[in-house]
Amino acid sequence: MINLLFGNAKLYIALALMAILTGYFYLRLDSTQAKLEKSQSNLALALKINENNQEKLKELNQIHKTELKALNEANNQKNQVQERVQYVKEYIYKSNENNITKLFNDVVDRLWDANSTSSNQNRNSKSYNSARVINTKPP
Repeated sequence: MINLLFGNAKLYIALALMAILTGYFYLRLDSTQAKLEKSQSNLALALKINENNQEKLKELNQIHKTELKALNEANNQKNQVQERVQYVKEYIYKSNENNITKLFNDVVDRLWDANSTSSNQNRNSKSYNSARVINTKPP
């Protein structure tokens, strides 16, 4: 019996080594699978963050377009005001009027008329809503 046990010693040693290697590879596989799960979790989180960033980018692009439209409208209004100022300067230069109050009222009437005709409203420039300047200088 002893001879039987010691005669197969090489077999027992080989079985023990195989059991040790199996345990080692099982532990390696387990740690590799844990790393894989962690990587997949990180990837899912990164994809979610990427989707959120894309949504925010779309919102910011929409806000940017709205701001550009508002800026364009403000620029158009500024250009209209500059045109009217230029018109007033030309009118003052061409009229050679010495009475500033009369000249101002005349320009206001012309601008009021131009504004009311452009907006298709029937308003009279000398109505209750128009504010006319009265010369307060003593004669």
